[in-house]
Amino acid sequence: MRREADIKMNWHSYLEVLYCHLGEITYQVGDRSFPMKEGDLFVMNGSLPHRISHYGRAQVRVAALYFQADLIRAHDPSGDDIEYLMPFLVQDADFPHVVSAKSGVPAQVFDLMQRAHAELPAASNRSRLSVRTYLKMILVLLVNHYSQFRGSAPVLLHKQRDLERLLPVFELVEKRYADPIQVDDAAAVANLSKSHFMRFFKNVTGQPFVVHLNQYRVVKAQKLLATTDRSIADVGQEVGFCNQSYFGLVFRRLTHVTPREYKLRAAHEQSEAPKTPEGDPSRSKAIPAGNDRFAVKSR
Repeated sequence: MRREADIKMNWHSYLEVLYCHLGEITYQVGDRSFPMKEGDLFVMNGSLPHRISHYGRAQVRVAALYFQADLIRAHDPSGDDIEYLMPFLVQDADFPHVVSAKSGVPAQVFDLMQRAHAELPAASNRSRLSVRTYLKMILVLLVNHYSQFRGSAPVLLHKQRDLERLLPVFELVEKRYADPIQVDDAAAVANLSKSHFMRFFKNVTGQPFVVHLNQYRVVKAQKLLATTDRSIADVGQEVGFCNQSYFGLVFRRLTHVTPREYKLRAAHEQSEAPKTPEGDPSRSKAIPAGNDRFAVKSR
């Protein structure tokens, strides 16, 4: 990587474990930044906007594991397996996402990630069993590491159901972010009163709905600024900001640069970036698609 290389802010329904194999990176979650050194691990539930960034000319390599929660829960009719997901379901504004290399946990997790990767694609019953077993071993390591955050199975299951209840709201934002979206609209799709929805959304995600909406719009604006020649004013309007001054204020608050600075930086990075073959997984963040419920990627 050269100069600054980063992945645009994103969020998703699947769960993520990222291992810093070489170099140093910064993992940003909302407005919080977490420096990571070689050998550190990051644990992320995906419900908040996040990204990784790298500054400088030193090489960086990371390995990421993605999986859907139902890969664990679907095979346990009793519901007890929700305990495996505890480190992801108890994440709040103060959650320590980084697991230090000094703990010894990241190295063990990375070894299990490599073993799981060797079984992919899991086409046989044996390989699928192996993948689930390696994943559970990883989760046990994380559960033990985050034991002070442990909650009861009913509490964890309740948190998971709360997130699932907000899925229609996340879909509303994804499909209509360019349109005027009021809190009343989001409350309606969640089948809640406005006041109840505002409290519920903040309790579940850790941020107000308006902040979530603006973060999503800024993510879309980043892509347009980096990949098109559209003016900053046009980009702001296209992603749902009717007022250019407000667009600039929100954009800078979330990215720490103005839209103009971001656009110039993106153009400069593209002019210096070496050509890579189309589809090279080292150039983008891999995201499970279709019916995929588990993936291990290096980049």
